[in-house]
Amino acid sequence: MTNNPNGKKGSKKHQDVQNAEFEKAKDEFDGKDVKVETEVPVSTLNGKKKLRIADVAAYSSDEDNNIDYLKIVQVGKTDKSGKPVKREQEAIEDLEKHTHIKVNFVDYDNYLLENNG
Repeated sequence: MTNNPNGKKGSKKHQDVQNAEFEKAKDEFDGKDVKVETEVPVSTLNGKKKLRIADVAAYSSDEDNNIDYLKIVQVGKTDKSGKPVKREQEAIEDLEKHTHIKVNFVDYDNYLLENNG
């Protein structure tokens, strides 16, 4: 059970930043044969969890449904030192290991401050 009234989608701040990052990714890949979506399940077998949900992902796939991830954004919280909290670090590690790309992490508190949110 989660204490968040918004459930697994995260707090309103999380959702606002996720939506902003989604719009940025849509603009970045506009006109290309690339899907950009939120809440994208990514199989991470042998990871800390078997499945991770990417907050934002841009990817292409072929006729055999082989997926080529081009961009993944995770939105979350950081600790006092500015590093992603443990659950975010573990998600990033699993996603990077299984997609073979660097995950872009966005701290929603700093994002909102920097963008006057």
